[in-house]
Amino acid sequence: MLMKEILVRKKPIMICPECHAEYLDHINECGDCKISLVDACLIDLPIPEMTWSSLPPFEGKIFADMTAELLDQHSIPYYLKMDWTSSALNIGATGFPGQIIRIFVPEEYLDKATGLTTAVIGESE
Repeated sequence: MLMKEILVRKKPIMICPECHAEYLDHINECGDCKISLVDACLIDLPIPEMTWSSLPPFEGKIFADMTAELLDQHSIPYYLKMDWTSSALNIGATGFPGQIIRIFVPEEYLDKATGLTTAVIGESE
């Protein structure tokens, strides 16, 4: 399902090729540069360098998924890292006993993400 969502985008993200400002899909010209916008997929934008920091580890996929949903709701970028067994065997759903999952967020979002994590798993000891 995720791959399908990646391949089928509902609305194009329009971007100015000069200043890289993002616009809604119904706008055709950059308000600042006065040049035509292009679909963001057509531009090879550099990926900013980020320092990623780990949230406290999660025991089981359910709590990690709950936290990931909160991070999505607050527009905080993240990635999940499961242990080798889970990744290699593609174990989903609730996982298995003892499964450890880590969520990494950019360093500048760490405090906010840690607060959201506390709402899911409680205070760490």
